[in-house]
Amino acid sequence: MKRVATPGLAAALAALAALAAALVSGCAVDDRELGAAAAAQIDRQVTIVADPAAQQAMQRFGMALVRASERVTGPTDFAWRFRVVEDTAINAFALPGGYVYVHTALIRQADDAAELGGVIGHEIAHATLRHGALQQEKRQLGTAAITAVCLFTGWCDGGLAQVAVDVGATAVFSKFSRADELQADSAGVFYARAAGLDPRGVTRFFRKLESKRGESPAVLQFLSTHPMESDRIARVEGLLGPGGGATPTAVAPDSMTALFNRLKRSSAPR
Repeated sequence: MKRVATPGLAAALAALAALAAALVSGCAVDDRELGAAAAAQIDRQVTIVADPAAQQAMQRFGMALVRASERVTGPTDFAWRFRVVEDTAINAFALPGGYVYVHTALIRQADDAAELGGVIGHEIAHATLRHGALQQEKRQLGTAAITAVCLFTGWCDGGLAQVAVDVGATAVFSKFSRADELQADSAGVFYARAAGLDPRGVTRFFRKLESKRGESPAVLQFLSTHPMESDRIARVEGLLGPGGGATPTAVAPDSMTALFNRLKRSSAPR
């Protein structure tokens, strides 16, 4: 027997096709606008370290990696703002458009400029590869899809419709995918190497935290946002090849070492 779609479902499917076409053709997310709006909210929720010298050091350290990234993947027109956040959870994250936040606890865990640079290079890669912006585009399409089905079929009533939109459209895209993380790993190590840092720093940092899994909530915070499957770390090490992809004199530039030392002093427990 031939299946015939109900009028409501047929209309919903037509609406979905139109919405998808509109999003693809001209409604793409603007990374800078999205990032600026998100950063304005984040700034109200976190404790920015009240030390201008430390913030300047973080900005200069981050920009050294940005300039390196542009030599690898080309220039961007992002804002590129780096901030140190007072927080006992080991974490760092990037918003679309180049807004990067680094927790003091993460700086304390880093043993050298290469480890810190590897993590920040990873976060810069999330921005340059537009992972957050692409997530938002998917989220918009998911919201539009669920709303269209609710409107045209009547399958969602009252509060159920809002729950469907809120949960269905955001839960699936709430974290970076494994593919996103692998891309950021790969790009980040090349950014670090282009900046003159030992590209093995990020894998040293990841392995160090992996070995401490379960020791403290601070470590679990990082591993929850940066899931460290063992094969993922091995993949990066394999990408670097014999010798780890480091130059014969894999010593961080003096300027980055000085900036790292300044950040370590400002992030020491009080």
